[in-house]
Amino acid sequence: MKKLSNNKLSVIGSVLYSCEGTRLRRDKRRKNNVYHWVIEFTNSDSNLIKLFVEFLKRVIKIDKPRLKGQLFIYNDLSKKNLELKWSKVSGIPLTNFNKTIVLKAKNTKYKPNPNGTFKVRYHSKEAFHKLDSLIKKILG
Repeated sequence: MKKLSNNKLSVIGSVLYSCEGTRLRRDKRRKNNVYHWVIEFTNSDSNLIKLFVEFLKRVIKIDKPRLKGQLFIYNDLSKKNLELKWSKVSGIPLTNFNKTIVLKAKNTKYKPNPNGTFKVRYHSKEAFHKLDSLIKKILG
């Protein structure tokens, strides 16, 4: 993959998150409405996952050891092989993976992605605000 400038990577990362990222969530079950300051990006395209992780590292300047990954697969896929594949793609060690979610196929007519779907997760109020500000600056 070609190395992008930080400006281009900022635009790409902001657009990717705006399209496929998780929004700020509020937990109304708690007395004081706890907010979940987490950046989550989910996709099945390994190139987009690589780009987003690079964006988090270079532009948002995350604390890399705190970056987490999670895999979503159907029960007919190899959990171990796909965990290794996504660890290599994302640069996230298996020790930083949350539990892999194994789904049951609901529709036999639909052919699920053979690579599963991967979620990049980073908990940080500061990083969340930095990303949010960047998106507002770039996308308006």
